[in-house]
Amino acid sequence: MEHYNANPIFMKQFFLVLVLSLFTFCHSNNVTSNQSDTTVTPIIQDTMAAQTPINIIDSTFFKINDQFPWMGDTIRSYIQLSTNEMVKSFVKDSSIVFMYDGIENTDTGSYVRVQIGADVNNGEGVIFSTAQWVSVDTLSREIYEYDIAADSSRLWIRP
Repeated sequence: MEHYNANPIFMKQFFLVLVLSLFTFCHSNNVTSNQSDTTVTPIIQDTMAAQTPINIIDSTFFKINDQFPWMGDTIRSYIQLSTNEMVKSFVKDSSIVFMYDGIENTDTGSYVRVQIGADVNNGEGVIFSTAQWVSVDTLSREIYEYDIAADSSRLWIRP
C-alpha cells in the first residue's frame, strides 16, 4: 500500500486561494443582487398626528350637569353661605372652584361628591388645596359636609 504525501506548502496555497475565491464570489454576489433578504415596511403617515389634538375633559362634569341641571347653582349657593373658614378665604380672593368627584349610589339614595378648593402656591409650586368635601343628595337636594377628622358626614343647615 502506497501512502500519498502531500506538499504542505501547496496545501496552504490551495486553501488560501479557495478562501479568497469564496470571499470574492460571495462579495460580488451581494453587490450585484437587486434583491434583499430584509423586508422594508413602507412608511405610513399617522393620520392622528395631522388632526387637531383632543382636549380631554372629565365627562363626569357634563353627565352630572345634564342629569342635575340645578347642581351647579346648589353648590355655588353653599359656597356663598359656607361657614368653613378656608372656603370663606378662597371666596374672598376669588380663587374658589369646585369639581364633581362622581356619583355615589347607596341604600338610602344617590349622592354627588363635590370637592371645593383652590389652586394655591405652596412655595414649591401650585397645588390644589381642598377646603371642603360635600355630598349632594340628588333627590332632596340636601348638602352633607364631610368631616375628614371624624370620617363622617353631617347635614348642612343653611344659615
